[in-house]
Amino acid sequence: MPSEKFVVGLVGQVCAGKSTVADAFRHLGARVFDADKAVHDMYTRPDVIAEVTAMFGPSVLDEAGNVDRKALGKIVFNDRKQLKRLTTEIVFPRTDAAIKAAIEAFRTSDASALVIDAPSLFESGCQDLCDTIVYVSAPQERREMWASKRGWLPGELSRRDSMLENDEGKRLRADAIIVNDGTLDNVEKQTGRLMRLWTMQH
Repeated sequence: MPSEKFVVGLVGQVCAGKSTVADAFRHLGARVFDADKAVHDMYTRPDVIAEVTAMFGPSVLDEAGNVDRKALGKIVFNDRKQLKRLTTEIVFPRTDAAIKAAIEAFRTSDASALVIDAPSLFESGCQDLCDTIVYVSAPQERREMWASKRGWLPGELSRRDSMLENDEGKRLRADAIIVNDGTLDNVEKQTGRLMRLWTMQH
């Protein structure tokens, strides 16, 4: 049961609109830690660029010398072993530290909730830092549409789904499920209901 100040882990399907759900929580006064943005910023750091280049070669760098996430994605999302190397050796140690720092800052803030928007929360082992876990799902046709808007080719969503380990297990371990059907009003109703519930439980 969440405490007076509670940390929420946000996980879910690829292209299910977790950012939309995170924004809805933010509008209700929650702080949000965006793990994807943290990783994006991380790939411009000299130490990370050096480690990624050593692991995958210079072909994963863009013209500015930063990590090209699309080029890197083509490698790791075609090879489960390479994906595991990248995440366990480079990404997770840094995102774990960033999540812990965000939680520490949150504890002394005025906010009652911190939402950790981290798709790989379970893989990194950070789920134990959260008081409650929310899983976001969406209808398949919506996910396909959102994947297309990202510029993904047909079949890319299914391929990435197949690379994820135990997605159904995450759903089963979640304390709540939000279904994102593409309607912002519906998402706001679900997030509002959860925030009221957590506030009543503290």
